[in-house]
Amino acid sequence: MNKLFLSILILCALPFAACFKDDCTSHQTFVRMDPIYKTAEAIRAEFGVGAARALKNPGKIYVHQNYLFINEINEGIHIFDNSNTAKPINLSFITISGNRDMAVKDNVLYADNAIDLLALDISVVTAPKLLKRIDGIFNKSFGWAAGNASQPILVGYTESTVTQVRDCSQDGFGQNGFIDQLGGVWRNTSFDASLSSTKAGAGGASNIGVGGSQSRFGIVDPYLYAIDQSDLHVIYIDDPKSPREGKSVQVAWNIETLFPYKDKLFIGAQNGMYIMDNKNPEAPTLLSTFTHAQACDPVYVEGDIAYVTLRGGTRCQNFDNELDVIDISNITSPRLMKKYPMSNPHGLSIIGKLLFICEGQFGFKVFDKSDVLAIDKNLISHLTSFHAYDVIALDQAHLLVIGDDGLMQLDATDPKKIKVVSVIPVVKN
Repeated sequence: MNKLFLSILILCALPFAACFKDDCTSHQTFVRMDPIYKTAEAIRAEFGVGAARALKNPGKIYVHQNYLFINEINEGIHIFDNSNTAKPINLSFITISGNRDMAVKDNVLYADNAIDLLALDISVVTAPKLLKRIDGIFNKSFGWAAGNASQPILVGYTESTVTQVRDCSQDGFGQNGFIDQLGGVWRNTSFDASLSSTKAGAGGASNIGVGGSQSRFGIVDPYLYAIDQSDLHVIYIDDPKSPREGKSVQVAWNIETLFPYKDKLFIGAQNGMYIMDNKNPEAPTLLSTFTHAQACDPVYVEGDIAYVTLRGGTRCQNFDNELDVIDISNITSPRLMKKYPMSNPHGLSIIGKLLFICEGQFGFKVFDKSDVLAIDKNLISHLTSFHAYDVIALDQAHLLVIGDDGLMQLDATDPKKIKVVSVIPVVKN
């Protein structure tokens, strides 16, 4: 076959190529998350205190004295008497629409109510009373207008599992997640994308509680610091029963976690870690930023080292799962010392030489961090029987781990043989 004939044959065939398409379809299973909107008027009307109820969709955890507080995502707060850690007693449930975070000083519980901040008297934990509400302090960057009680506000999502045949012209084809035209969020079920408090570096007095590494609230007495999507809010709690709104400082978009430590505030964001100088506690200022790949990133700080977990998943956008160890001895120029591959790291905590890391659906890990440059070589324990989202390490004999399966209290006195002290399970309908 001469070259001229071959060229003519190829040219003649081109118009017909479009008729022969590859199979451009796929079966995909998504968790579809449809947005829930409520007016400020409706959100405020839903507040109430009622009988204890079972955990269904637990979020963040907080400990104050002998009491345990567990957030039911976007619905409110469970209160448990944890005097006997082997048998915690479910006391009551506070209905708070849009609730994700909490903190306690003295006998006052502070909680977000979507756009508002509530102060609740819990001196009688079975009958909390509303002391004060600060209207419209949160999420002003979403354009919510203070005083417009009828304006719709996004307070959460309803989830459903959907299996579809999608072709390559449709949203989501070959993707792990997307947002549809109605604001619905779709995520591939093959990825763990938990919606997402830290042993506070400051405080520590018996009248102030302890949260985990996923927390957006932190107390540096006499101030409560709280973050929303973009701002750091300063709230005066010198009179715990009557909090007052102070200054708000714009940090960055997609900030997620807050860790107060000494005279600094460490803020985890989806694009990095922001370090705020808190020497003037009424008006924190930005000192430096450590930038990393787009990811969800709780922060825990001890001494001159910051430990940051980065996890993948649809909401977190990143698909690298790792632990970053950061030198902050020069606070204005944080430096990456080493990164360690992880499975899907979430919250973390430290007691002595032990580093505790929650690995989502991959369980819970304990490392010896004595040599921060060889953490991966010093895995002590790996528990795989439960989902782990966040951890509070009160001491080596008392760890609280929260996840999709509920809350577990663990004894790591011997970190090679961790004991389960008690379980508060999730009850599905």
